[in-house]
Amino acid sequence: MRLFQAVSEVEVAPSSAHEASFPLALAAAGERVRIVELAGGRGMAKRLDAMGLRPGSEFQILQREGPGGMLVQLAASRLALGMGMLHRIRVCRL
Repeated sequence: MRLFQAVSEVEVAPSSAHEASFPLALAAAGERVRIVELAGGRGMAKRLDAMGLRPGSEFQILQREGPGGMLVQLAASRLALGMGMLHRIRVCRL
């Protein structure tokens, strides 16, 4: 009886959008990203929605503000986001 399969025999499933996503805090300046998921509560989701940031929104990272924030370009708007929000927004690269 064989308990383990060789690595070459194991099928790898295609990665889903969630597996390829990462916290916005890890994005670099100049990257274009799309929001995949919001990990905050209702209040945070409502606040981000009012700013135009919701799952499916695409935007560009303009600059990182030291260790505490980020400036992003969403359509004609520029938004400053704090580190707390950046860790709760999951994105994927475009």
